Amino acid sequence: MFTTNARPPLVNSSIGNSNYVRAVAISPRLPLLVSANSEEIKIWDLDNGQLLGSLTGHSDCVRALAISPDGKTLVSAGNDNTIKIWNLEDAQLLRTLSDHRGSVLCLAFSSDGQTVVSGSNDNSIKVWNVADGKLLRTLTCHCGSVLSLAISPDGTHIVSGSFDNTIKVWQLSTGKMLRTIKGHSNWVASVAISPDGKFIVSGSSDCTVRIWQLSNGKMLRKLNGHSCWVDSIALCPDGETAVSGSSDNTIKIWQVSNGKLLRTLTGHSGAILSVAIGSDRKTLVSGSNDNTIKMWEMNSGKLLRTLTGDSNWFWSVTTNPGEQTLSDDDDSSIKMWRLRDN
Repeated sequence: MFTTNARPPLVNSSIGNSNYVRAVAISPRLPLLVSANSEEIKIWDLDNGQLLGSLTGHSDCVRALAISPDGKTLVSAGNDNTIKIWNLEDAQLLRTLSDHRGSVLCLAFSSDGQTVVSGSNDNSIKVWNVADGKLLRTLTCHCGSVLSLAISPDGTHIVSGSFDNTIKVWQLSTGKMLRTIKGHSNWVASVAISPDGKFIVSGSSDCTVRIWQLSNGKMLRKLNGHSCWVDSIALCPDGETAVSGSSDNTIKIWQVSNGKLLRTLTGHSGAILSVAIGSDRKTLVSGSNDNTIKMWEMNSGKLLRTLTGDSNWFWSVTTNPGEQTLSDDDDSSIKMWRLRDN
């Protein structure tokens, strides 16, 4: 299942996946980056960019990746309708889960690492025990593809966003649907749960960002300002600030407590497909289909620098505590950058 690769390290350069890179995940404990292109999963050393090896087993494109909180387990899912659980310490395939009847589009781990949830274009969410791969329950109230998932920090709730324009809140322990949250007039592309577990932030193709009370589904505020689809949402670790990226080519920074628009960042000439906030809470990174990554100072909105890719779109960016940012590029490569000069 695991193939080593003796090629020299790739440092601060294109990390050479062939074909389209559909998912990336960073280990919370080890300096590892995991990427998926086509049916192959690749494992990289984040410190020096060296390709450590690859995992094979999926028979179609891998669409989602998730790493357990302890960094020991990788879960992958894709268009072959399967979920695979891997031991990241020895790169062995532990088991294959195959109960979905359609492509598996999203994954989320519980904070204790014991449970993983999956969402599919078969309109279902499935809850799995990671240790033995047992299917605990299937949640089937969405009438459209499940596009995004989040589990509350205390492990009690699942929140799902769907192509059916709704958000649903579920009890993780029983699978009971607690409420359906309606308000968006187009599909819900992204959901996030605040660090204290009290509210949900959602971004939609109806051009709005909305904040909801998790406990009762009440909409606390609707944030208007974008003139096109909201493609991505990020929350600061303190939960006080939300960032939205849109196809109107702007980034907006909002105060969560009152919905106030703090600032609008302009500079991209294309849609902002992804936003991420650095662990220092001071740096914002955005990826766009204008073929650039931009780094901004959160407090002032000042553009710090622009990183230019080789071709086409940056689909996603993420940051890790090691002060690096990673981008998923439409030229089938992942690029690794340092947020600060040495």
